[in-house]
Amino acid sequence: MLTPYEPVRSLRTSGGTLVAVPKSRLKSKGAIRALLLWNDLPEEIRLTDSVSSFKSLLKTHFYRLAFM
Repeated sequence: MLTPYEPVRSLRTSGGTLVAVPKSRLKSKGAIRALLLWNDLPEEIRLTDSVSSFKSLLKTHFYRLAFM
């Protein structure tokens, strides 16, 4: 179950699109890594309202990371 991240203080990240990452000694677990990757995505991608738009923006984001 995903839990929205709620900061203790008012921060820039209080937008509501971040997911809380549970405490774990192993950061290589798949579920933990997926949550960390989600939180690292730009807000523009996390807020898309369709799957096709999400895929397109995600592909562009990964292309820019790899080649620019």
